[in-house]
Amino acid sequence: MHESTGSQRDAASTIFNLPNYRVIDAVDLPDGGRRVVIASTVPPGCPSCGVLATKVHSRRSQQVRDVPVAGAAVVVWAKRRWFCLEPACARGTFAEATEQIPRYARSTTRLRDQVVSAVIRSGRAASEVARAHGVSWWLVQAALSAAAVVLPDVDDVRVRRLGVDEHRYRSVRWFRTDEGAWRRFEPWMT
Repeated sequence: MHESTGSQRDAASTIFNLPNYRVIDAVDLPDGGRRVVIASTVPPGCPSCGVLATKVHSRRSQQVRDVPVAGAAVVVWAKRRWFCLEPACARGTFAEATEQIPRYARSTTRLRDQVVSAVIRSGRAASEVARAHGVSWWLVQAALSAAAVVLPDVDDVRVRRLGVDEHRYRSVRWFRTDEGAWRRFEPWMT
C-alpha cells in the first residue's frame, strides 16, 4: 500500500484557507453564524534572538476579524505564549505571530488587503467598504494609510497621459458675442 509522506491538511483547514493555520474546532451558532477556532502551524521563533521555542508558557483565545468564508464566521485564534529558552536572550516569553496575523494585530492580512482592494478598485468611500465588510472605518483607513506609505513617490512616476485638468492654469473666462450671447473663451480657439 502506498501512503504519502507529506503533511496533509484536513478538509476544514483547506476550506478555511488561511496559510500556516489549521482549524481545530468549528461550531454552528444559534444565530446562524459559525465560530471557527484556529491554531498556528508555524514553528515559534523568538523575535529577539530567533531561537525556536519548545515550551509553552500559557494559552489564550484571541478573536480575529477575517474575510467571510462561506458566510459570516467568528474566528478565534488559540494563541500560545512561549518561553525563550536562550539564556543570553533578555526576552523571557513571547507570543505567537505570523505573516497573516502579525504582532498586536486583531485582523488578518488578507482582510486588510481585501478592504484596500475594495476601496481602490471600486472607488468607494472607506466608510462604505467598512460597512460592507462588517469592520470599523478605522481599520479600513489604517489599511489604506499603510498601503499608501509603500507607494512610489509621485515625482518619480512617469506621466503616461496628460489631461485638461493637468494643464489648465486659469479659471474659465466668458465673453459676449456680437449677437449678445455669452460664450466660453478657450485659448486654443482660432
